[in-house]
Amino acid sequence: MLAPRELRSDQLLELARRAVALGRSAATTGEVTTKIPRLAAVDRSAFGLAVTTVDGAELGVGDSTAQFSLQSLTKLFALVALLRVEPGAWMHVGWAPTELGYGSVTELERAAGRPRNPFVNAGALIVTDRLLHHTGSAVDTVAALICDLSGDPAVASDAAVSASEAAADHRNRALAHVLAEHGRLLNDVDAVLAHYYAQCAITGSALGMARAGRFLADRRLHEQVLDSDNVRRINAVLLTSGMYGAAGDIAYRVGLPAKSGVGGGVLAALPGVGTVCAWSPPLDAEGNSVGGVAAIEEFARTSGWSVF
Repeated sequence: MLAPRELRSDQLLELARRAVALGRSAATTGEVTTKIPRLAAVDRSAFGLAVTTVDGAELGVGDSTAQFSLQSLTKLFALVALLRVEPGAWMHVGWAPTELGYGSVTELERAAGRPRNPFVNAGALIVTDRLLHHTGSAVDTVAALICDLSGDPAVASDAAVSASEAAADHRNRALAHVLAEHGRLLNDVDAVLAHYYAQCAITGSALGMARAGRFLADRRLHEQVLDSDNVRRINAVLLTSGMYGAAGDIAYRVGLPAKSGVGGGVLAALPGVGTVCAWSPPLDAEGNSVGGVAAIEEFARTSGWSVF
């Protein structure tokens, strides 16, 4: 097997095609989310995969340029946006893996309102709150950052998806009120939730997300996006917490820092080599894309992409 950096674009494309074929088969076992009613109608057969490398290669297979709801993938970029204006924000959100799940109220209460990490929902609410405080609009700041990093002018918040989530959500409201009770929020609960829902409703494509996440892999981009120390920390927390309760399983099976969203997207990075993003709507019990994870696992296996 060639080393990851030695693979040519045509070789990567062939591996990506094989990964998509396997991912499509795996996706038949998952279910499209019903927690956000607007997303329940998404075509479950849609599938896209994109790869970018630090050498500038880009490739896409299937629906790699189709727009989808990024949902929790935006948590990564919200964290980046916050760290750019508040480098010490880690003290407010932590960096430890979750023990009780991404929406646990119990875990938040046990920690006196301090979230385990920025990728569980309570941590993401803190990030949104502080970003709103610093910039005046968390959703606009995150959308602008994703648009800039992806080069995709179609990136925008979908008002219908945001409203659908707001109408059906109870868990995040409970988390926000617990945070407020412990004095962890700087803004009104309703304002924080409105920006959080709108942030999660930002759209993007697999190719756009692979491009946007390339700073995680390309050290030459670090200073353009975020300082190297914080990029290193983000990659570490993605590996331990980006896939929630399945993070250990994904580290074992795939070996890459990764982030998922209930819209079906999964973004993974290999520092020094490149990024891969898959989109397939059907999810597993942990809320991760069944087909997306399977495709990235296969791509990582055949390409030799792993941090281990």
